[in-house]
Amino acid sequence: MNVNPDDDGIQRDDPFGGAYGAALGVRAGDFVFTTVAGVVRMRDGEPVFAVTFNEQLRLVGDHLRRRLAHFGCELRHVVDVTVWVHPAVDVPAGYLLDELQEHVFGGVPPAMSFIRSPLLYPEALVGLKAIAFCPERASR
Repeated sequence: MNVNPDDDGIQRDDPFGGAYGAALGVRAGDFVFTTVAGVVRMRDGEPVFAVTFNEQLRLVGDHLRRRLAHFGCELRHVVDVTVWVHPAVDVPAGYLLDELQEHVFGGVPPAMSFIRSPLLYPEALVGLKAIAFCPERASR
């Protein structure tokens, strides 16, 4: 569901129709906020997650790039991210950082915070919230 700008100029992009954290993007002025997870598709109004952590991490990167591109932004515009990792995922911190750098951010690291916590859906193994600074004039 792509939504036109509100009266106040806020733009929303929600391709999964409101599924928690699947791939929501919001532009407010020069900033783009997005929350993404390892969702493959929707089934009966509920998100279906990839099975493994690595598959979900790859999808997180794919969804992030798509949301940014929708607003004319790129990964280089991302200035801050918060990454949630489910406590059941046994992944060393160094491996997680390497995977994020290589497969999600392509070597352009933003400031990052990490949280080990269950997410809303038990199948969600990783989620990411990103803030990008992408002046509208530069994205046209």
